Parts: sequence; structure tokens; C-alpha cells
Amino acid sequence: MSAQQPVRPLTVIKNNFSKQVKVRLKNDIVYVGMLLEADNYMNLVINKGVEYMNDVKKASYPYILVRGNNILYIQLDYSE
Repeated sequence: MSAQQPVRPLTVIKNNFSKQVKVRLKNDIVYVGMLLEADNYMNLVINKGVEYMNDVKKASYPYILVRGNNILYIQLDYSE
């Protein structure tokens, strides 16, 4: 029986660069777009992001910087 190595959350996120993600913030704002960057604090840069509030599209942005401590969850490899 072999013990599996634990996978760090940041490693999983970095393996999903250039893929669509959905990020829900603690204030219920949702951003959907292509994940470009992430740092050790889990700050994210999203390209061609769309902002949703209560499932209603509010705005589109060329780039979005999301501060890591505001993130409720990240859905990787997201497709609408």
C-alpha cells in the first residue's frame, strides 16, 4: 500500500492557468473568465472577466484582480 502525496491547493490552481474559472466572492459577486495568474496569497488575475450579481450580468472587464481573502470558492475548468 503506497501513501499518496498531498496536493496543495495552489498547485491545483496553477495547473488550471489559461482555463475558464468561476470565482464567487464572500459578498456574492461572481466573476467568470480565463485564469491568468495566482500568487501565494491566492490573489487571482482573470482575463476577459464577466461580473455577475444574483445571476444577472453586471459588467465585463478586460482584466480583473481578485484579492485572495475575498474568495469564497473557485470553480476550476468552468463551462457555462
